[in-house]
Amino acid sequence: MLRGDVDRFYRALRREHPTPASGHIPRLDHVREIAAFYSRLGQEERLHLLAWAKKEESGIGIIPLALSAIPFFGLIISARLQESLSRLPIWQVFLVWLIFGSLVLFGFYIHQRQKAYTMLHIVLLEQAIKQEEQRIRHPPQPPPCEPEAEPDRHPPPPEEDRRLTLPPEPGTH
Repeated sequence: MLRGDVDRFYRALRREHPTPASGHIPRLDHVREIAAFYSRLGQEERLHLLAWAKKEESGIGIIPLALSAIPFFGLIISARLQESLSRLPIWQVFLVWLIFGSLVLFGFYIHQRQKAYTMLHIVLLEQAIKQEEQRIRHPPQPPPCEPEAEPDRHPPPPEEDRRLTLPPEPGTH
C-alpha cells in the first residue's frame, strides 16, 4: 500500500507481462522520448541542462516555501485569527482546518512529484553524458584489414618456435 509509484508501476507491468518482456514496453514511451531528445543535444547543452536540473533539485522550491510561510503568517495575524475563529461554530473551524490541511497535503504531493520528475531528468541526462564520453574515449574501430597471404608461402615461424627444447632430466628436481 505505501510502497510508492515505482512499485505500483512494477506490479502493473507484471500483470501485463507475467514473464519479463524482451522487447518494447509501451508504458515507458514517455521516458524514451525524453532520453531520445537528450541524446540529440550537444554535450555542452546536456551539461548545462544537468547543472540546471541539479540546481532545481537542491533548491527549496516555491511550494515548501509557501507552506512554511503560512504558519509565520498565522503568527502575525494570530490575535485576529483567534478572534475570528472563536466567533465561528466548531464545525466551521473544523472545516477551515480540514481545507487548510488538504491544501498543505496537496502542495506536498505536488512538490514530491516535481522532485521525482527532476530526478528522472537528472538520471537521463547523466546517462546521455556518460554515453557520449564513452563514445569519445572509445570510438568504434573499423575492422582490421587482414593482408592477403599467398597460397603457397607460409610465414616463417617465430624465433622462439625454432629452438629445440629438451625434456628435463629425470631425478634432478
